[in-house]
Amino acid sequence: MNNILILELIVGIIVSFTLLGIFIWAAKGGQFEDSKKMMDGLLFDSPEDLQDAVEKERKINKLKEDKMKQKENNK
Repeated sequence: MNNILILELIVGIIVSFTLLGIFIWAAKGGQFEDSKKMMDGLLFDSPEDLQDAVEKERKINKLKEDKMKQKENNK
């Protein structure tokens, strides 16, 4: 009976350290650094709001592209 408990303890510790290692690896790799997405998720609840946000982002990107093209044409 003691052997089974020791085995369960060892397996539990190995699994815990593995999960902790994966979490630390993900945190160092930047997996949790997208705070803008998280904040936007809090602000936009309905599908219509999300669609509006997508359209707004497209407009912003188009304006940036147009501005860059104008700079290139002015050179």
